[in-house]
Amino acid sequence: MIGVVERFNSNAEIQEVFPLIAGATHPVFMPRGERHLLRGWSPYVDMQPTIITGGRTPFVSLVPPARPSRPSSRAPGSSGWICLWQNADGQWSPRSMATDSPATWPNEPEHRGPSTPPVTPNVVWSMQAGGANRAPTCTLMPSRTEMTVIPLSRVMKGPLEVRPIADSGYTLLEALRTGRMHAALAIQDVWQQASAKTGGRPSLFDLAVGYTHCRRGDVQRVQQWLQYLPYDLSTGEGASDIRAVATWLAQRTQSRFDSRDLIDRLAESRTLPMAAEGLHILAGDVRRLTQDRRTEWPTSWRWLEHCLNSSAHTALTTYTADAPDHPTRAPRRRVPPPHEESLHFKLAPASDGARIQWQPTHALEQQMVATQAWRGSDVLHTHRSTGTFTLIIRHREPEWLWHFARQLMTRTEVRPIVFRDIQTLELRLTERDLTDISRELNAVGDHVRNEWMTLSASGAEEAMEDSAVSRLADLLPGLHLTGDDE
Repeated sequence: MIGVVERFNSNAEIQEVFPLIAGATHPVFMPRGERHLLRGWSPYVDMQPTIITGGRTPFVSLVPPARPSRPSSRAPGSSGWICLWQNADGQWSPRSMATDSPATWPNEPEHRGPSTPPVTPNVVWSMQAGGANRAPTCTLMPSRTEMTVIPLSRVMKGPLEVRPIADSGYTLLEALRTGRMHAALAIQDVWQQASAKTGGRPSLFDLAVGYTHCRRGDVQRVQQWLQYLPYDLSTGEGASDIRAVATWLAQRTQSRFDSRDLIDRLAESRTLPMAAEGLHILAGDVRRLTQDRRTEWPTSWRWLEHCLNSSAHTALTTYTADAPDHPTRAPRRRVPPPHEESLHFKLAPASDGARIQWQPTHALEQQMVATQAWRGSDVLHTHRSTGTFTLIIRHREPEWLWHFARQLMTRTEVRPIVFRDIQTLELRLTERDLTDISRELNAVGDHVRNEWMTLSASGAEEAMEDSAVSRLADLLPGLHLTGDDE
């Protein structure tokens, strides 16, 4: 779900509030000739109010038509980076994003974003965004989610928000953050109607529903929600959010609950609720525990105090920090990403806000340059022999091509594997390599069929007449193998 739509009659009375589901339509039933107003809201797209007439409006879209981009001279672009961190056993460490290549993102890969890894027991994820002169921020992230980066203002070099590309849980949390309770209840109803699941980690949608019950002050629903969750959720993704909801319930029911112990455990593990709603609950609990204290906070709570003081007004918990376990209001600026295989991006002004283009990592560029230098001028072309030929693979995404080359080095005996340039890979093949290379190429055949990748054999007519080349062509059904004139 990406938002909701409210339908008003001529007396400005709400007749219906329904969720807006990407790629789906919603029928509206109203008397013929009666005019109603549709007003939509979404954290992902702008929508304009639209008048519909019963019996006369077969289909309507609330999204305004795209406007041509204005010249970017008034609002210069910017660049930056993101780095994925993982918390395991109470320790935060940066993680390589090399396994997540822009070219593997489906449907217009240059417009997609990186994905957080699958659910891993006892692991919490954070995405750090920085670059240029902006203060680096850390955002706690749900797993199995495609992410993107957007500016929090029209200033491209200003603060950034890391958020899901489209997620029902984020939509609900954003509705709560902006005070749109009609929208929040419509989205929550969809969760209520879904069949109950058993086991597994709670999704961001699950957690957002729990916070919606808290916001409404519905004690009974919160109790039912906690019973719905699996039992073994003491650590890992979502655990801090569940504790925050349990804290709220304990305060409302005046039940025995050791809030001080909870805060101590969060401080020790250096983790926070994924949703900022949970952070607000904890902040209120901390204020309650310390309001009568004349002494300073316990040393173990200082980390939480810094997180609260440096947090941003976003749906997901976000705070300025040099690292997830080092929150600060004044982090270091103009610093490189903590891991050499982080992702880089460029932001450019667009009519709908900002356009993002993901870039190969700096480490990848260095590796490709080193490989090209190692290649030399005659590695492949001065040692021709009978039964061998050069296969040339070109791909529009350098990072994907680099990872594919690493995969070939690991899973086949093909040697050498070298780069002509960052978008062109050359393989010296013999008869014994054909089965392995055809298996690997057929596995990524969609890249050829979608025209992201081309295959050719060096030497044009001479190469195509070679029996080994002909056999490889037979092993690649549907993949067009051509000659290559150099």
